[in-house]
Amino acid sequence: MMYKQVADALKPPRTAYVRFPFGQPLGEPDNADQQRVVVEDALHLLVNATEKGVLKELPYRWRREDYGDIRSRRGNILAVETAVASDD
Repeated sequence: MMYKQVADALKPPRTAYVRFPFGQPLGEPDNADQQRVVVEDALHLLVNATEKGVLKELPYRWRREDYGDIRSRRGNILAVETAVASDD
């Protein structure tokens, strides 16, 4: 997680950022749902970015989202689908 201005200057391979107060890039203290949603989205970008220099603004706003609802609606975005192999 990085602030947009820092990412613009450093040019990392991929960056997720949110408009949260300085020093709290993952969210509010003691808000595990909020922090988990932000971390999952950042990891999803890490795994799925196909170009270098990707800079993605996450759509969340400070204290305006129901992160428990977001988590329950979307499920685990990091789950890997595994194919069942058959030896026929």
